[in-house]
Amino acid sequence: MYDYVDFPTSNITSIDVNFEDYNSGAEIKMHMHYYYEFTLVTRGTCIHSFRGVDVPLIAGDVFLIPPHEPHAYYMHSAASIVNCYFFPERLGQFAEYVSDVAFEEKNIPSSLEDVKKQWDSLLSTAPLRNVTKDQESKKITDNLTKQGVLHLPPQQAMDVIGLLHRIQAEHLNLAFDSEYMKSGILQMILVIFKRARNSIPQKLPQQPDQKRQLILNSLIFLEEHYQEPVTVKEMAGASSLSESYFRGVFKEVMGLSPLDYLNRIRIAKSLEYLQNDDISITEAALRVGISDSNYFTRIFKKIMGQTPRAFKNNPSVALARPETN
Repeated sequence: MYDYVDFPTSNITSIDVNFEDYNSGAEIKMHMHYYYEFTLVTRGTCIHSFRGVDVPLIAGDVFLIPPHEPHAYYMHSAASIVNCYFFPERLGQFAEYVSDVAFEEKNIPSSLEDVKKQWDSLLSTAPLRNVTKDQESKKITDNLTKQGVLHLPPQQAMDVIGLLHRIQAEHLNLAFDSEYMKSGILQMILVIFKRARNSIPQKLPQQPDQKRQLILNSLIFLEEHYQEPVTVKEMAGASSLSESYFRGVFKEVMGLSPLDYLNRIRIAKSLEYLQNDDISITEAALRVGISDSNYFTRIFKKIMGQTPRAFKNNPSVALARPETN
């Protein structure tokens, strides 16, 4: 039995946010909690242990941890992670407040049971990735699906980070009706997750993170072109920056060099191909933009802690500790 971690604040709040920076090699041991928690990686990389499998996560990956389920982290590199903790069962007054104060429409639910249904619907994104009927009838071998990992597009990741800062500000300032405001912002975030899962495009106002905004087009470029030969000059060009300036800003914002970040994307994408018996290691490498199978093996082992062959033979075995940078 693993230890339970208490809610991070001692007051009566139902929602809290914590932004945390970790050094390379840091480890958060297996634990559980009584509340819901969703985690967004904003910088660097880590290995996440959850539901019997270990998977590598990069900036933009998000997942939801329900109560009473153990999980742990190992920081492969210096990383930044934001956690949002909440008790949906305590948020029932939100709809009553909205119906009484903010709106006059009669179709707004005011019963706690209706509110519970609303939160249950949003929290049904707990497997944040879609699971097909075929997967439901078979043993799921996709480790990312087992953990419910969703990779947010760069703009959506920035939007969520901005909204989480807003929740944190509401919590710290204790403004009038801040709990209701935080509940509304949390619902917005969960809807963003649901839309991202279903590939529904959306646009929210840009957040004032100027350096992240500088490289946003490059992040989008990498998401769209990781299967192709890509140079740092091309990445910088996507953001209209000089190569030398781009390297420095990218490392500062993402915690990895541009090429290291590109390799993390490629290896993360290759995992699902490697779990397909019909796809060879060479073909999996080609599908993620790596034509040299020996190079693919080297970076796969550095990031994952084992060779592609070992992973392909038994993808459910927990990963060995990878090398640190």
